[in-house]
Amino acid sequence: MQKLYTGLAWTIAGAVVVQAAAIAFAFGGMLNLVSEGGVVDKALLESFQAAGVGEVGFLIHGVVGGILIPLIALVLLVVSFLVRVRGAKLWAAITFGLVVLQVVLGFSITDVPHLGLIHGANALAVVAAASIGALRVRRGSPAAADAGPAADEGATSDAVAA
Repeated sequence: MQKLYTGLAWTIAGAVVVQAAAIAFAFGGMLNLVSEGGVVDKALLESFQAAGVGEVGFLIHGVVGGILIPLIALVLLVVSFLVRVRGAKLWAAITFGLVVLQVVLGFSITDVPHLGLIHGANALAVVAAASIGALRVRRGSPAAADAGPAADEGATSDAVAA
C-alpha cells in the first residue's frame, strides 16, 4: 500500500506539471494568434476552429485538472487509510483539500478573474503537499506508526537532515 500511496502522490504532482505546461501552451498559442492579427473572442472559443493556436492546451488543462487530478486525490485519500505510516492520512487530506480548492478556483475564474492569482499559487501548494506526502510515506515504516513518539522523533530528524 505504501508504494501505491507514493505512486498516487507523485502522479498528482506530475499532473500539476502537465497542467502548467498545457495552460502555457494554450496561452502561448493565443498570444501568437493575436500577434498575427487574429482575434480571440467568444465565437472563436466556442467554435473550436482555432486549430494551431494551442487550443488543445485548454482541453488538456480542463480534463487533467477537472477530472483526473481530483479522482487521483480521492483515491489517495482512501488509500491513506490503509497505509500504516504516520502522517499518511494528514498529507492525503491536505492534498485532497487543496485539490478541491483548486477545482473551485478554476471554475470560478471566469466570474472573478483575480482568483487566477490564487489558482496559480495553489497549484504549487498541491505539488508541495503531494510531494511531502510521497516522501514521508516512502521514508516511513509500518513500525514507526506503532512505536509511538520516540520513533517519530527519529523520522523527524531524518526528514530534517534530508
